Amino acid sequence: MIRASGLALVTLGIVLQTAIAFADQKIGYIDSEVLREQLPEFKVVQRKLERLQQQYEQEAQDRQSKLLKIQDDFKKQELLMSEAKKVEMQAQFEERMRELQEFTQSKFGPQGELFQQNIELSSPIFEKVNTILEAMAKEDGYDFIFDVAINGAIVYADPERYNLTAKLLEKLQEAREEQEKTP
Repeated sequence: MIRASGLALVTLGIVLQTAIAFADQKIGYIDSEVLREQLPEFKVVQRKLERLQQQYEQEAQDRQSKLLKIQDDFKKQELLMSEAKKVEMQAQFEERMRELQEFTQSKFGPQGELFQQNIELSSPIFEKVNTILEAMAKEDGYDFIFDVAINGAIVYADPERYNLTAKLLEKLQEAREEQEKTP
């Protein structure tokens, strides 16, 4: 009985300490997807990107049509061609196929022009949002602000209270110096 009440008191103490620690922190969150949907600046960027994507898709489709024509011409004339002409047309087909793949990658790939344009057009908007968010956090006393659209990524943290980089660098330097002292 005494053990059970002792355990309950320890548990209560831990819960109270945690509650007190969190009571000193002010936490908020934003949803950047809602911002993307509702801010006119993002809508303009989205329209520009859609037009660019359509342009690239049309160009890729044109290249693919030319590729299919080469393949079709080859099939129609294959029986009448010399072996050298077949090899030449096959090489031409393979070259066009490689060009199509390179084009697609350069426009739509992870580092493609469409992705780069998105970054270039969106960056000024994000900078504006972050500047206002930081001012709002300081004005209203938030310690942390999370973005629920990006799996709870921290978009603001009070750098004076929670940035541990300098302390970490100091500890790493101390550890390095300590390691150098020992033979």
